[in-house]
Amino acid sequence: MLALGLGLAACSRHGSTPRPSSPTASGPGGPNSTLAQAGTPEESDGLWVLRDVPYAPVSPAQRLDLYRPSPPAPTAGAEGARVVPGTVLPVVLTIHGGAFMLGDKRDDLPVVRALVHAGYAVASLNYRLSGEAKFPAAVQDVKASVRWLRAHAGTYGLDPSRIAATGASAGAYLAVMLGTTSGVAMFDDPDLGNPGVSSDVQAVVDFYGPVNFASMDAQLRTNERCTVADAQHDRPHSPESRFLGRTVTAVPQLVRVASPLNYLSRGPLPPFLIEHGDADCTVPHQQSLELAHALRTAGAPAVDVTIVPGAGHGGAFPTRERMGVVLAFLHRTIGR
Repeated sequence: MLALGLGLAACSRHGSTPRPSSPTASGPGGPNSTLAQAGTPEESDGLWVLRDVPYAPVSPAQRLDLYRPSPPAPTAGAEGARVVPGTVLPVVLTIHGGAFMLGDKRDDLPVVRALVHAGYAVASLNYRLSGEAKFPAAVQDVKASVRWLRAHAGTYGLDPSRIAATGASAGAYLAVMLGTTSGVAMFDDPDLGNPGVSSDVQAVVDFYGPVNFASMDAQLRTNERCTVADAQHDRPHSPESRFLGRTVTAVPQLVRVASPLNYLSRGPLPPFLIEHGDADCTVPHQQSLELAHALRTAGAPAVDVTIVPGAGHGGAFPTRERMGVVLAFLHRTIGR
């Protein structure tokens, strides 16, 4: 089976602890950083990669790795270079999980390889974690990364009209926020670079992401596979409370502001692929059902939902079969 790395998105108490996102050796850079600032491109295992590209100027965490099946152009190292016609690719943005507290863009390398070998350009990014900055910082970061990709599409052989966002667990939450907050000004921070460039995405892949922090514990208590100890999202030191900077139950208005369900009527919605296990005792599968119902009610063009019987938080998803579903969805929505 193909190990996809999706399980790394689980909270650390439910499995392997993801690596903390850490500053890189490259300088602070800015939203218009060049190849020289990012480092030297590498080629290995059929992948061309440019590592640690600064997509915003505020934090060393604001870095992405950009992958392609081949270099974008013979002159890609030159300022303002443009790609050879016919090499422009749709882009998949991969967003790591880790309870908003942990994780690194390298955690998803098996997913990246599968996507690149299928003909996509892939941007795998780090973002500010909850130990560094509270909501809405992480959402603003992923939005800034999309703006950076669009602003630099001509240099790197990317199709700015075909960008998909994927993630698992906390990364899925951020991917869903990308798909549901088109035009919401508070999430497009101009100080992070490329103001005026769209941060919209054209497709979203959501593996077991939370969407409504207020309902998670109540939903877990209804699942006979889970225990009372699993219902801890309302606690002061839960991942969600740390992400918000306040205890979930103490700030209902902030919880609503942080929920993608709050924005579905405000702008265009892309197609969604949603997958979740009904034995997930970290993020209850009802979160995905809530999202799917709300998306359909709001008129999303396509909402494909699979609830996998007996699957927990990530365990049943790192398979060749699941990756095949993802690729089929991406082929339908952003092409290849």
